[in-house]
Amino acid sequence: MESEQKNHDKDRKEIRSHIDSIFRAFINKDEETIRNTHHPEWKGYTVRSRTTVHSRDEYMKEVKALLDNQHWKFYEMSDTDFAFYGDTAIVTYIARISGKDPQEKYFETKLRVLDVYVKTSGAWNLASSSVSLHPDVIDSKLNAAISALTLS
Repeated sequence: MESEQKNHDKDRKEIRSHIDSIFRAFINKDEETIRNTHHPEWKGYTVRSRTTVHSRDEYMKEVKALLDNQHWKFYEMSDTDFAFYGDTAIVTYIARISGKDPQEKYFETKLRVLDVYVKTSGAWNLASSSVSLHPDVIDSKLNAAISALTLS
């Protein structure tokens, strides 16, 4: 098992670099890089998607408002884990993001992410994701709403 894990050290570094490039592209509002880091037949969910997103083109439409309205300044990843199944990798992590909204108001949020990577033509590419708000963020919003109700 340990030797199998060591066999994937290079893959982990490549995938981590790929994920970093996606976050940097969001910070830089680089739509071309975001597009290129997602498989054409990408499937999954964004934080705001109400239904399954069926392609990279649909994904780009989903994130357009985010790129227009949020100005990411910083991100960090924690609790990262990898599982490899041949040329498929499942990657889970928590991402903390901060930046400013269109009114220049500071925000910070936390996401829970599950990514599926596939290796094609010798390179890893993002084939699927499920991105959701972290329970800490949900709890904070619910507690604030409950407090506002009890104060009124």
